[in-house]
Amino acid sequence: MEPGKMHGRIIDITVGVSRDTPVYPGDPETVIESVSSIESDGYAVSRVTFGTHTGTHVDAPSHILKNGLTVDWLPLSSLLGKAVVLDLSGVTVDISHNEIQAAFKRSGAYKDPYVDTILVKTRNCSADSCNQTSGLSDCICGLKPEVGPWVLERGFKLIGVDTLSVDCSTSLDNHRLLLENGIVVLENIDLSLVNEGIYHIICLPMKLEGCDAAPARVILVDGHFPDSADFKSY
Repeated sequence: MEPGKMHGRIIDITVGVSRDTPVYPGDPETVIESVSSIESDGYAVSRVTFGTHTGTHVDAPSHILKNGLTVDWLPLSSLLGKAVVLDLSGVTVDISHNEIQAAFKRSGAYKDPYVDTILVKTRNCSADSCNQTSGLSDCICGLKPEVGPWVLERGFKLIGVDTLSVDCSTSLDNHRLLLENGIVVLENIDLSLVNEGIYHIICLPMKLEGCDAAPARVILVDGHFPDSADFKSY
């Protein structure tokens, strides 16, 4: 197999940015408008206005912590690796430590020392169902505050959820604990077509300098993925 090549199924788990993309209550709504058109100018240009936490996005420590790292300074090594998708879509209330631990054991991921990312699939796993709601409580089955310490204890470098927040309340306990300890928070992913199991993940937020978060394009690879030695940074 030629070094540096990916061989396997690529799954896009990104929720796109559009006028209809749901946002956390109080966050800016998305505005997309035409600035130039092919008919009148010979080319098309649009102006897009949105909050940094729109669509699938990565939270940086500066979202919670004064003088914390901004999204453009997140280490790229934290944004790609081996991920386990845990299917908790059958849980109808906020997810507890015991439930997430049982799913992790069921997945067999604890046997793989290279799994460093956890993605949680909740009853909100259909992005379409969330797009049809306007209230946070209608489209979130969140993680209880007790989940954060478990993620930290297991040594994960990134946690992703298919909800608008990694917390089930406005207390932001999970945000604070995870970001204080350098764990990347990935929110509003689309796991509706993803089965429980182990994948490789590539998560690339926009390089918005000095910002507390940024929309990201996130893919999973189900199959062979280049070893870290095959990548070069410039």
